[in-house]
This record gives sequence, structure tokens and C-alpha cells, in this order.
Amino acid sequence: RQAPTRGVRAGAGGASDIIVKLQGPHVPTLFEQAQHSARFMRSLDYLANVDVQIDTDQPEYQVRLDRTRAAELGLSVGEVARSLRTLVSGTVATRYREEDEHYDVRVMVDEASLALREDVAGLLLDRPGGGKVRLHEVAEVRPATGPVEITRENQVNQVLISADTAAVSLGEALSRLEADLAQVALPSGYRFDFGGQAQLMLDMQRTMMLIVTMALFFAFIILAVQFNRLKLPTLILLTLPVCLAGMVFALGLSGLALGATVIIGVLVVVAATVNDGVLLLSFAEQIRHEKGVSATEAVIEAACIRLRPRVMTSVSVMAGLLPLALNIGEGGDTLQPMAVAAIGGLGVEILAALLLMPGLYVAFSPRHTAPAFDPENPAPAPFGAGLG
Repeated sequence: RQAPTRGVRAGAGGASDIIVKLQGPHVPTLFEQAQHSARFMRSLDYLANVDVQIDTDQPEYQVRLDRTRAAELGLSVGEVARSLRTLVSGTVATRYREEDEHYDVRVMVDEASLALREDVAGLLLDRPGGGKVRLHEVAEVRPATGPVEITRENQVNQVLISADTAAVSLGEALSRLEADLAQVALPSGYRFDFGGQAQLMLDMQRTMMLIVTMALFFAFIILAVQFNRLKLPTLILLTLPVCLAGMVFALGLSGLALGATVIIGVLVVVAATVNDGVLLLSFAEQIRHEKGVSATEAVIEAACIRLRPRVMTSVSVMAGLLPLALNIGEGGDTLQPMAVAAIGGLGVEILAALLLMPGLYVAFSPRHTAPAFDPENPAPAPFGAGLG
């Protein structure tokens, strides 16, 4: 019989920055390895408040069954365990209903009657052939200590080690801890996993990558259908890594961590890049086939004409995000990384639309001049064929 629970409940501490899950089949070995790993983690200067979230010093009574004596009396280990579980923990015999609520009626030995070791040793067990036998006749009841509870994940025993970061970001601490724990020798069948805020960050990163990938895929499909070509959409999307690099630079310059709301800024930058690319390249194609000029002349003229609306659009969005980036007002902490990242990405997007995108258009366009459109012979080249 285990004493009432005291102290920190195993499995708690989800608010810690990093939760290291040590998983394996044998609980005593798990606790021994967890203590060793915790001492190693305390020696790392980028971690603080390292704690093993399991208490193995709770007083309890352990029952050591004499298998030979139990077999002589017709009792198996399973039957003894089931009888003790029913007597100590109880079994639901029926349910009591009061209006719309149902309550379990549990039959068990009164806890006050099991305060001493002799009380546990004197419990009566049913024999399969009839009759009763006391527990001390087939087993030894001894006082001991043990864990408050055994936690499992996917039916695998685990011990949790919590830690907070010290003077480093969560991502940096997690990457360094993964490399350091790889040097810790564990017995066969035991391994490390991660939880807490670190697990939430990894899940968020995977979700962000999935959303960005799907956004780029559908943007490419829509552009390919609009231009009826593959090269123009490819040229537009080739500028996206440069714009996303601007977002990372802005976050690094401001010292803000990558948050879940940054995905909104990514979508804003992707939409602005695709929109500006469509305006520029479609207009350049139109000028090229109407006037019969080279790709360089067409894209320069298109860039000059589209300069003002493109800059005004991007600058107005950046101005609208500025109060969030400066964290003006209450509740702006969550959206601040998104605003800073979007401003950085849009700033680089203006330069990419003015310089990089026209350069790519000229580099991948044919060198010859497209024939001018003849109103008397209306057979213009297919839209987008200038990159064919």
C-alpha cells in the first residue's frame, strides 16, 4: 500500500523550457540513468533549474510472494495481485444515480484499517477451491520506498527531466543539448526524447514549413495556369528565398525569437512578392510583344511604370505594421515578431522586385527581339512565350 502522494507530481512541469524524456523498460534503471543525466545537464552552462520530476522516496509496503507456498495453496501470482488490488484500491460494484449524475460505488477496505504493516499482512485472500488464506501465509510484507507513480508514453516507461534556458535562446539550447546528450552512454533499450516548450517549438516549426510549402505550391500552380508557361512562375518564386532572408535578418537584428505568428508575416511577404512579380513580368511581356523591343528594354520600361504603385503598396503595408513592430499598446508581444519579420521581408522584396526580378527576366529571356504586334495581321505570340 502506497502512502498518500506528496511533493511534485511526476509528469508535471510542462511549463519548463525543456523537458527531457528518458524512456526505457525498467523503472529503477530509468531513475538511475535520469539522476546521472541530470547531473550531466547541471554541468552545462546554458541550462538552469535542472530537476528530475519523479519522487522515489515515497513510503510504501512491498509484497514479496512466496511462489512455492502460494502454488501449494492453489494461488497464482495473478490471483494474488488481483485480490490485493481489489482490497486496497477497490472495485466498482455498482453505480448510484442522482438526477442526471452517476456516481461509482467502490467496495474496498477502509484506509484507516491499513495503516500498519500487520494490517496489510492480515488481509484475507480467496482460494480458488474455497476457503480463505491470509496474505502473510503466502507472502512477506516489508516497508520500502518507491515512486509516487510510473508515467508512460505510448506504453513505454519514462522519467522526465526539466530544465530552463540560461542566457541563450530556446532553439540554441535545444540544439546544443541534443548534441551533448548524444555523448551520454545509455543501456540498450533506453533513449532520450524532448517535450515542454522545446516540443511545442519543434511542432510549430514543422507546421510552419508545411504551411509555407503548401502556399508556394499553390502559388506556383496558379501562376503556371495564368501564364500558361513554367518559366515565368519559376522566375517569380526564385526571388522568394531572398525576401525570406530579409525576414530572418530583421528578426536577428531586433533580437526577437521565431514565433508562431511569424507564419502570417511569411504569407504576407509571399503574397506581395507574387503580386509584384505578376505585375512586372506580365507588363514586360505585353510591352515586348506590342513594341517588338528586347527583353531588357521591355523590363526597364515596365519597371519604371510599375515603380510607384509597387513601392506605395509595400510601404503602406510596412507603415501599417510599424505600431505592432514597436509593440505600442497592450498585448502586442505576440504579434511583434510577425510585424518585424514582415517589415524586413517587404523591405527586401522592394529591392528584389526592382533589381533581382528584372535581372532574372533578362537572363532567362531569348536574345532576339520579339516581333511587334501587327493590327492588320492579328497573330500575336502566345502570352508568356517570350521565355519559351
